[in-house]
Amino acid sequence: MTESPQSDQPSNDWTGLALLIGAIVALGLLASWQWALVVVAIIFMIFMHELGHYMTAKATGMKVTEFFIGFGPRLWSFRRGETEYGVKAIPAGAYVRIIGMNNLDDVPSGDEDRAYRVKSFPRRLLVVSAGSGMHFIMAIVLLFVLLISYGVGRDDGAWTIRSVSDASAAAALDLEVGDEIVSVDGIEIDDFGQFGDVIVERGGDTVDVVWARDGVTHTDQVLLGERLTPAGAEGIFGLIARDRVLEVEGTSIFSWDDFVAATQDRIGEPLSVIVDPALEPTPRVLDGVIVNELATEEVATTGFFGVSQQPSRESLGLFSGATRSVDAFGSLTKQATLGLVRFFTPGTLSNFLTDTIDGGTDAASTQSAVAQDREVASRSLDGRNPDEDRILSIYGAARAGASVDFEGLLFFLAALNIFVGVFNLVPLPPLDGGHVAVAIYERVRSIGGRRHEVDYAKLLPLTYTVFAVLMTIGMIALFRDIIDPVDIG
Repeated sequence: MTESPQSDQPSNDWTGLALLIGAIVALGLLASWQWALVVVAIIFMIFMHELGHYMTAKATGMKVTEFFIGFGPRLWSFRRGETEYGVKAIPAGAYVRIIGMNNLDDVPSGDEDRAYRVKSFPRRLLVVSAGSGMHFIMAIVLLFVLLISYGVGRDDGAWTIRSVSDASAAAALDLEVGDEIVSVDGIEIDDFGQFGDVIVERGGDTVDVVWARDGVTHTDQVLLGERLTPAGAEGIFGLIARDRVLEVEGTSIFSWDDFVAATQDRIGEPLSVIVDPALEPTPRVLDGVIVNELATEEVATTGFFGVSQQPSRESLGLFSGATRSVDAFGSLTKQATLGLVRFFTPGTLSNFLTDTIDGGTDAASTQSAVAQDREVASRSLDGRNPDEDRILSIYGAARAGASVDFEGLLFFLAALNIFVGVFNLVPLPPLDGGHVAVAIYERVRSIGGRRHEVDYAKLLPLTYTVFAVLMTIGMIALFRDIIDPVDIG
């Protein structure tokens, strides 16, 4: 909830609003409709936040003079009663203006009884916390829809094949989506994690695989593939851990021995390599890959089978879905709170700044045609994932949300609502939590005596400092989201 000076007269010109809608449609046509969907969802989130403040202010007898989406020049507005509603040019937030939010706000004498500052403590607390409350309600609804629509994973860890990688052991067996792996090398498969452990240890080995399709069990032998470990990728510029090399300069590669044979006489030379890349769904050509050093096979690769999992799920009824959604909301709220506390520790803030600078340097100094996103993927596989030490800008959030399927988008929007709700309750002005803290402080100071009112003039230096810090972090986050987009897919 942000205060704003009284606006000029309402503008009934629809041109600005039409341009904004046109920009969203153009985004859908030029980028993707999921991009447009995410942008609309974020704008809706912002609207609902302010609607929470607006509805509770009206319900508690406060006077609301403005309700705007965005900041800057007015694009379009209209007046209904005592309130002006509209849209402004910069969709980076929203605000409602409630009169008398503090002692610095001049209020006409006839309206003083409708000012925020004269209302009771419960009413003020309700109004200033209602924005976060709306985020929390939206999060629970999204989680409920997600759980009802997609169900939950079974407790026994059962799974089927979701996708099959090209030129892999799974492809050699002609496995298909929906098939089930029963055993590998005589070891019965319990869950996907245990399956991965079995495969990792057997790279380059020929093993028996028992699998089932439509209730019919099949047994075949197959040679397991290999993909790079961090040690194997360390000596190869352009490749990262979990890459799987398929071809080097036209020569097909299936094992580490094949890769060594194709590259050992070309150390230090730029090579054209086809890889099945880490964290990407399809093979790609990388030009300019340079082998500087070849590790031994024992440390260079791990086993690779070539399937992803689709956890078997059980559907939920309305009651169990509601219960699970509240439980999930509590867990995510705890994670968001701990993550926010961790972010604002000196060490994490330092990492955030350092990783941003490093990302910018890496992006500006690419040495070949090897794509910049190789470095992005590499960082996401790092033991200390730099993406854990960051906050997304609105652009970054939209880009991240547009990179996942609809199920992932529902979860992402639920998590985003929770984070925004928690962040807004940080007890510092000008955030909503700052108003909450002031209301509580005034209430405590007023116990047993005359009502105490905080002098906001004394809070202005803190307010400006917090605003400057948040703006700086926001600009850094935007810069980083542009040069180093986060990958949540």
